Amino acid sequence: MLWEAADPREMLTERFGFASATEATGWLDKVLAEHWSLRVDVCERLVISDANCLAWVVVDGRRMIAKWSMRPQVFERLAAIARLSVWLDERGIPVSAPQPALDGSLQVEVDGFSLGLQQVIAGELLDIADPVQVTAAGETLARMHAAMADYPEPIPSIEPPAPGTQLVGNDFRSANIIWSGERIAAVLDLEESSYRRRVDDLAQAAVLLGTRYHDWRPTPVEVRRAFVAAYVSVHPLQCDEAAALDERIATYLTRFSWPG
Repeated sequence: MLWEAADPREMLTERFGFASATEATGWLDKVLAEHWSLRVDVCERLVISDANCLAWVVVDGRRMIAKWSMRPQVFERLAAIARLSVWLDERGIPVSAPQPALDGSLQVEVDGFSLGLQQVIAGELLDIADPVQVTAAGETLARMHAAMADYPEPIPSIEPPAPGTQLVGNDFRSANIIWSGERIAAVLDLEESSYRRRVDDLAQAAVLLGTRYHDWRPTPVEVRRAFVAAYVSVHPLQCDEAAALDERIATYLTRFSWPG
């Protein structure tokens, strides 16, 4: 389990219908063979995160991640997020783009699941104790915001975009940022993307930048300041956004009952 306190074997059966990890791996091998013409050499691990199951596998000598969801109501959104990832990748934003299936699909719906396949991005999770990484994170979020503001396709969302909002990733933090070779190699998990003011997304990222899976703590003040400074050096805030930033940061700190 990625973050839940539950028995993974029970959840694998209850949520996904597989009696064992071996059965799940066998099913995945069949799906990859049929839709990607790839075979699973070995499954390194299975991880469950809510309605998603992730498999780290070696296929034809390459390390990849297969991720499938068991909630049909999000299938359309998952396909849209996959297209967004490819679009960002084509524009030089470091994301983990899905590998198309044989028919060009980025998400394949099979046996009641929606499944995507990506390369494993080598590296470590972002370390906010390293000022170089913090600066790179701020600059990367700024470039992402600038690119996502121009994304031409609507993303299925609970609420339609309101005036003054744009598409943002909505989950920019250490757990989803891979650092490798003195650079950010990938920003992962765009599934939370939504329409918000970019200053709201920046404030949330500033507060949660160091969070991973457990034992969340607020980003230290000096790290927040360095992160925001790096962001505005690439994508300056408008006057009203700059004025709202501290208030939005305080709101997120209060939401988690954290001191400022």
